[in-house]
Order: sequence, then structure tokens, then C-alpha cells
Amino acid sequence: MALRAGQWRDHNPAAIHRRRCSMGRGGRLVVPMAERAHDTNAAQGSCAGHAMSGAVRILIAALSLSAAAGVSHALSPPTASRGVAAGDTDDASQYAVPTRMDRVGRIVAQVTINGRGPFRFMLDTGSTRTVVAESALGKLGLTANTDATIAVAGISGSELAPSVHIDSLDAGDLHFRDLDLPVLAGPVFHGLDGILGMDGFEGMKLSADFSKDHITISQSLGKRPSLMFSVMHAEFLSDRLLMVDGRVGPLPTKAIIDTGGTHTLGNSALLAALTSAHRRGVQVLQTGVIDVTQAMQPAVVGRVPDIRLGDATIANLFVTFGDFQIFRTWGLEDEPALLIGMDVLGSLEQLSIDYRRKEIDLLPHSMERTLVEKRYFSLGEW
Repeated sequence: MALRAGQWRDHNPAAIHRRRCSMGRGGRLVVPMAERAHDTNAAQGSCAGHAMSGAVRILIAALSLSAAAGVSHALSPPTASRGVAAGDTDDASQYAVPTRMDRVGRIVAQVTINGRGPFRFMLDTGSTRTVVAESALGKLGLTANTDATIAVAGISGSELAPSVHIDSLDAGDLHFRDLDLPVLAGPVFHGLDGILGMDGFEGMKLSADFSKDHITISQSLGKRPSLMFSVMHAEFLSDRLLMVDGRVGPLPTKAIIDTGGTHTLGNSALLAALTSAHRRGVQVLQTGVIDVTQAMQPAVVGRVPDIRLGDATIANLFVTFGDFQIFRTWGLEDEPALLIGMDVLGSLEQLSIDYRRKEIDLLPHSMERTLVEKRYFSLGEW
């Protein structure tokens, strides 16, 4: 499982912003719908673009974010300051929280436990285990059993966590009965009562509408999505962990869809391959990652060339690279691999993951579907 904690530590978003074209409140995901060209004034924060007929490709222009809930990163030496979590803003979104310039979004489900609730559980498609927050036990009148522990693996570390017995846990069409769950504490649980992993999602469908602040967990009917969606076909790496084939620049890369991770992570093999492929090397800054076990992992962050996943193209993305244990756990330490986090996924209008059909469906914001290409200026040129 891949469970994370923390937030991005302070860096200088203004410096990054000056090196790229501004796209209003930030570029998100674009599907071309008509043949046209559009030129605007770059001094006013716009970019030039042109369009192709038909929904041929999607462009995700990733946001440069200064703070988030989930993974703790730093573009400068670590400080003690805490970033802005998705639940700390004035935004009314509570469940399908979109990614914006000042924070990374997240997907939160209403859960009932032993007939009580609702409780707020973050949906984590990169986790194969459901976890209860220590702070939720008091609301349930339960205590953790320190004699019966459960092994939990995070991005960087692992631990034996105390457990709690649950008679029932329900979220939409997802139902658990008579199970023992690990109990964890830490900053990842700020505003949350737990993490809903994919351990019960066989044959299920998860849909998040970030424009309407609505999520559904239902039995998959096996139906194809609307033609407005871009579809990525996936395979199961293990259990219900979905992996897609993609490319980072010219490099074939495995990608895990990870709604529990705030920022996109890359393994050391991908960084080495990018460094070798680029004659001027990769420009990176030192950072660090704190996972749900509160283990600290040194890392570096830098801008990568366009990432292509099926019909989707992710542009202007900063990836955090490190020798993360989770890639070894999944057997992906020797080939280029990514964890695609909510910095990308939260910029969509809608995201749907169908475990029966083994596919991920992406829908951009409607106002952006007539645009197709934007240019960016940031750390390094590829």
C-alpha cells in the first residue's frame, strides 16, 4: 500500500510562476474540439495555442502549488511550517475537492462504521488497505489493540500498527463486515477519520465530480464511458492497484494512479534515465517526503518533459524523485515508474475509475475543451 502524510514545505512559487505562462487561475486539462488558433498577450498571463478537430488528445497543464495535504515536500531546506490542507480553505468543497494554485485536492467518502457516522475517509487508489485514524476511535467508543498489530508500508517506511476490530464499514455500495483495521495517527489525518483503500473495490466503480463536489462508489455495470471522456486502459499490478503504460518524454514509463498522494512521485530509475537522455542534465532542488508512518525520505524535485498516458498529455509537471521503498515493494525499482498524484488528478472536472473494466476515465473542465496546446517556461528546458 502507499499511504502518505504531511504537506509541501515552503518554496518560492512566485519564482516558478514567473518562468511559465499563466493560464488564468492555472491550466488544467484540455480536450481539443475544433480546428482553430488563438493568440493572446503573454504579458497578461496568457499562452498561445491552436486546436485540432475532434477529441484527439488531452492536455493536462499541471499547477505549480505552494502547499498541500498529503505528502510533505520541500524545494528549499526543510522548515517547520505546515502547508494548507484541502480542508483548511474557505472552499465549500468537502468530498471531491479540486486542485488549485494554493492547495492539492483530495477525494473524501462518507463512511459509516458500526452503524455510526458519517465519518470522512480519504479515498486512496494507491493503497490496498483501509486504515482508521486514531482520532476517530473516541467517536466510536473503541480502543486500539496494541497486542494485535498489522504491518503497514508507506512511501518510505513501515511499521507495525495497533489494530481495531470493526463490525461493519459501509461506503456507498462498498460493504465490509467483521474486520480488523490498522490504526494510525499523524498529519495526513488532519480533517479525516481514516483512509479508504482499495481492498474491497473488486468489481466496483469510483467516480468523482470536482465541479459538483460529488463522489459515488457503486457496482460497475461494465458500460463504456461517454465520448467526452479520455479513457486509459490499465492492468492490475497487485490486488486492485491499477497501473498504466505511458511515456515521460521519450522514455517508456509505468504509472500508478494514486488518489491518496498529493504530489506526483518518480523513482530513481526514471530520474537516472531522464538525466542520461538530457544533455544538460536534470535541474533539481533538494526536498524531502514524509509518509504516513512519519518516516522522512530525502528527495529532489524537478520539472519533467511531457508525460503521455493514453490520449492524455501532462505538461509543466514537477515530479519529486527519490529511492522510495514503495517502488521496491511493487517490484518497480529497476524501470522508470511514477505515482500520479492529486496535483494532476484533482485538476480534472471528473475522474472515474472502473475496476471491472480496468480503465481510468478523465473529463476536463468544459470551458477548456476548445483549447489544445499551451507553452510553459519553468525550471529547465526539455
